[in-house]
Amino acid sequence: MPKLEIKNFKLNYEIYGDGPPLLLILGIGANISWWGKYFINGLAKHFEVIVFDNRGTGKSEDPQQDYFIRTLADDAIGLLNALNIDNVHIFGHSMGGYIAQELALNYNRADKIVLCSTSCGGNKSVLAPPEVLDILAKPRKGRNPEEIVKENLKIFYSIDFMEKYPQLINLATQNMIEAPMDPQSYLRQTKAIELFDTCNRLKNLKIPTLILHGMKDVLVPPHNAYLLAELLPNSRVKIFSESAHAPFVEEPDLVLKAIFQFLL
Repeated sequence: MPKLEIKNFKLNYEIYGDGPPLLLILGIGANISWWGKYFINGLAKHFEVIVFDNRGTGKSEDPQQDYFIRTLADDAIGLLNALNIDNVHIFGHSMGGYIAQELALNYNRADKIVLCSTSCGGNKSVLAPPEVLDILAKPRKGRNPEEIVKENLKIFYSIDFMEKYPQLINLATQNMIEAPMDPQSYLRQTKAIELFDTCNRLKNLKIPTLILHGMKDVLVPPHNAYLLAELLPNSRVKIFSESAHAPFVEEPDLVLKAIFQFLL
């Protein structure tokens, strides 16, 4: 797995396939393995797929500094610059959708954007229920990684999916346990998320945007997709009825079809 020096830390990334460049950006605590081979391989049939670990997650280093979502967008731009890639399509999931918005708003580098299971932040977005927010806010220091993973799986995937595909859930569990996020790094990400707000700026984003969301998402309620569509002047919404927070895992073929129809 190659790494690049981005500012004052090393960022881990991987590239798959050939074609127009497509940058994938994941959410809080997530690492490259969370995308799943099936989804990556599907995209790689048509695109040069670039995936990376945000600072402090997976195999990317943490420079031990507080930051904003804009900082993570700057990291992504640093990666593109190092790879000599000018313009890209962007797929941002959850917090990765926040990063995608900041990247598109602040740099003229995005051709088309796919926002998945995300929001505009701020007071216009719809928050998760209190019991879900409690799981996210629960301190991680000194806790068993397996306990943390078990709690997060319940708010990440739908109950039906977890019961139907125990092998995939076991694989997801293993991926999460093998590369747990340091508690301090997690706090830095949650702080950046809390400060994020693009709601009043999205009217300036004219780039074609596809908004994907799972109807069963409890982490980022699906009404956020329609709020984004109201704020983004050149957008459309696609809802996946059987998915929770990760439609690209629960309904990958339908997600791939929607992406291909939009980007190709």
